[in-house]
Amino acid sequence: MPRELHNSEQFQKLIPKGLELRVVRGKESVKLKLRTAEYLYTFKTNENEAEDIIKNAKELEVIEVTPKGKKEEKDKKEKSDEKKSD
Repeated sequence: MPRELHNSEQFQKLIPKGLELRVVRGKESVKLKLRTAEYLYTFKTNENEAEDIIKNAKELEVIEVTPKGKKEEKDKKEKSDEKKSD
């Protein structure tokens, strides 16, 4: 079960224990998911604070995750752009 953190300082203290950091960008917020050996920690924040945290996680593998709905919208847009150019 993931553990949600509500304080950026707590989240940043856990970064050295992390194995990877996944970034899920939504319309209004960014969810950061930090995988450690014991738990998965999640933290919701705004775009600016998320970028600062990502910059501090230099030693971690940072993985950008596209939510399923956004990926489908992107694929549809690319297909329609291809049809227009043909």
